Amino acid sequence: MLVCAGMPSDSYSEEGGFFGPPPKPKRIGVTFVNVTASDWEFYVSSGAKLAPFSGLDAPGFRLLYALGSKMRERDPLILGRFNRFAGGRVLAGYEWHWGSLAVSAYAGPSLSYHAPSERVVTRYDARLGAAGLVEFWQSWNSHAMVPDGFTSGTLVLDAAEGSAFLRLRHGFATGWRDTAFGPEISLSTGSRRSAGGVIGRDSWSRTRLGLHANGLNFGNFGLTASAGYEWRLRDRASAYGEITALYHY
Repeated sequence: MLVCAGMPSDSYSEEGGFFGPPPKPKRIGVTFVNVTASDWEFYVSSGAKLAPFSGLDAPGFRLLYALGSKMRERDPLILGRFNRFAGGRVLAGYEWHWGSLAVSAYAGPSLSYHAPSERVVTRYDARLGAAGLVEFWQSWNSHAMVPDGFTSGTLVLDAAEGSAFLRLRHGFATGWRDTAFGPEISLSTGSRRSAGGVIGRDSWSRTRLGLHANGLNFGNFGLTASAGYEWRLRDRASAYGEITALYHY
């Protein structure tokens, strides 16, 4: 579940680190809605990052929460079956600023819920665990050796789903509405569920490679989108697409 902090995930990050360019002064929060789709899954999540004491433009305490639902996930073990689950995270952390580099770290509880009708596949209805998230954002604006833009990274570890997510992005500034465009790569891995009480595959992994557009701002609103191709261990490859709508306040 990625937090799109940019987010989660895959998960509600996958698939969510959502970590955007430095916002305008005195804004204390950013809310997001994220949709991710591929041939294997359709995932919707929402949440917010809050800086109630310092504002988002300054280092300080952060609160990050996200709720997500995998509306449709193709079951690799049962032909024609699609699974569903929901989950959420509430994370507290701190953000540090060193010049044009921002680094944040979060930790807190995570919950993954599977409907009772899917217990035969998932082996449990719900699971509570710990989660951690680390992000960085390096701005290259006015840098002598690097074109204007940014480099960012997100790492999410979630014990409730037994998963890990890593995404790296680099964006080249376009000079239009604070947008940047560039490549992204993400790696996801986790534990595989069983079918009928028999473990068919004990692990899964996914690699995504694509392009993203970041920071399309209209006042307090912003959009981030990405698209590319994903490769899965022992399963067929697929195209993917992701879009995140943000509102700063």
